[in-house]
Amino acid sequence: MNTSLIFRKSEFRLFLLLALTGLILRGLYLFEYAHFANFDLAIGADVGEYHTRAQEILRGIFFPAVPDIHAPLYSFFIAGLQKIGLSLPGIRIFQTLLNYFSWISLFFLLRKKEFPEKCAFAFLGLSMILAPLIFHPAELISETLLLPLLTAVFFFIDSAENTSFRQKAVFSSSAGIFSALALLTHGMLSGFLLLETLYLFFRKKWLIGAFFAGGILLVILPFITVKSCHYGRLSGIQANTGFNIFLGNNAKANGLCYMRPGNLWRKTHTTAHLQARSRNISTDRYFLEKAFEFWKKAPLKATGLYFKKILLVFSGKEYIAGADGGFLFCRTDTINFLRFLTFPLFFFALLGVWYLCKQELPVWTPPLLLGAALLIMQILTVTSGRYRLMMFPALIYLAAIGISYLKWKKWFLPVCLIFLFSVWKTYSFMGTDKAEGTALLGQAHFLKGNYEHAEELLIFAGKRFKDSSRIDNMLGNIAERKGNIAEARKKYLKVTKEEPFMPEGWMNLANVTPDPVKADKFFRTALEAAAPAPSADLTYNYAKFLYSIKDSQGAEEMLKRTFNIDSHHVMALNLSGLLAADKKEFKAASEFFHRAALQKPQEAGFWKNTAITAQLAGNKKLEAEAAQKYLTLIRNTKK
Repeated sequence: MNTSLIFRKSEFRLFLLLALTGLILRGLYLFEYAHFANFDLAIGADVGEYHTRAQEILRGIFFPAVPDIHAPLYSFFIAGLQKIGLSLPGIRIFQTLLNYFSWISLFFLLRKKEFPEKCAFAFLGLSMILAPLIFHPAELISETLLLPLLTAVFFFIDSAENTSFRQKAVFSSSAGIFSALALLTHGMLSGFLLLETLYLFFRKKWLIGAFFAGGILLVILPFITVKSCHYGRLSGIQANTGFNIFLGNNAKANGLCYMRPGNLWRKTHTTAHLQARSRNISTDRYFLEKAFEFWKKAPLKATGLYFKKILLVFSGKEYIAGADGGFLFCRTDTINFLRFLTFPLFFFALLGVWYLCKQELPVWTPPLLLGAALLIMQILTVTSGRYRLMMFPALIYLAAIGISYLKWKKWFLPVCLIFLFSVWKTYSFMGTDKAEGTALLGQAHFLKGNYEHAEELLIFAGKRFKDSSRIDNMLGNIAERKGNIAEARKKYLKVTKEEPFMPEGWMNLANVTPDPVKADKFFRTALEAAAPAPSADLTYNYAKFLYSIKDSQGAEEMLKRTFNIDSHHVMALNLSGLLAADKKEFKAASEFFHRAALQKPQEAGFWKNTAITAQLAGNKKLEAEAAQKYLTLIRNTKK
């Protein structure tokens, strides 16, 4: 057993070897990932939503127009990192390192708890080489923040044992606070908080349990109170919990995230929203009622799904959610080489359970409770690689015991056969999300202006799964840029036919409709579809249309709505400058143009407009500055 955290020379060499291996593997993966078009972009269902919320937070909007479907803390985390100057690639690297050092911290915590050295080092080795632990931290998803928070929880719970009353209070309440922060990062953690609290009271650790629960309530109650007051009704940590339960409990459910982001996903949510609004109930209640109907009508099938999900959780496959871009699992050499290790991990974890029952070993309870809670939550909802990510502290801990106590000489051949089986099963499963991944890459190339390649990728993806509002809108936009307005209108009409409840199709159709009456009708339909929270792009485009038909008053009203949503909308600032200049309010016009130019300093037209209106307003200093910027950009362009 360990008696201190001091390494012997041989142990120190082994630690350096394992830690350096983990760092190199993560560096190799990030290097490979950096060659993908989406590395510096936040695209995908959940990814884009977290990023959008982060941008709102940076603009001072702490609560969205409607309750967020995601727990809020990760969006604040991204906003904070961007506030201090980190780009999206920088955030990916920072998250990877944060998770990497969290695993090393857990290794030291195991040594502090006087676990056998071989178990601690097996734990470290596994945590350094497992593919999901390298892949997921580089993704812009909330699960990446959970491991650092849970590492703090494990540390403080452990520190609260065998201490004075004051230290017990400080450590256990700190564990509760970090647990609450984890819950504000991901709603799945609610099961762990409940199990850990019940366990502490069951073991008659009354003070630790009380302060732990108190720390949780100290964070959660004020948050729920403020949020409920803001929305005028009782609000939980996040919306959409009912949908997660429905997704895993309905006649079409298969235990996984079978309903991918796309037409069916949006239609299901829109139908729920309309039905809930007509009955004056929440969408969560609507989805829960649908799940209960399924349990009532098909109890045997519902029970069978629970058992199926248990098997899926312990499968060697990595079940990627539609927002993850999981095609990277099969397209980067680092992950592709390492991902066959997942199934052996589960095998050794089962051995670990066996040896834990046989050997007199100290039991590391918090991660085991976390693993059990997440297993239960996935049985109740759906199985996902992201959801089971936080089971890995428990799984690696159990697998480390299994590896350490297995009689290798006796069982070497069976273990080799298991590894070979794992390799075969892993590489016969090359992923089912090729089309979704291609769509993500197509969107990335579209956003970067690589329209020819984007069109090729989007056409490929569009033939394999339905995602009209995203794929066909982009294809229509590409057709517009080519000057093929007829083809653009065809694509937008397809979107409005297949997804009439999505505002983007109506907005784009309005933009290519020459008849002002029809265009105005399409814009109004888009606003109705987007209610109660239209995007700034929608209100701006309507304002631009109204300006084009000489309805200045209507344009100004739409611009006010745009700035209420996004006070820094560049094109809205430019249009406001044009409106002010039309009214000969040159001082205001120059200020609008200057604000737009400061946000897009490489856009020569904004500086030109600033210089002209500043001259007319008599602001010689601003005129000189803007003229100099404009001339510099023009000279650089000619070079």
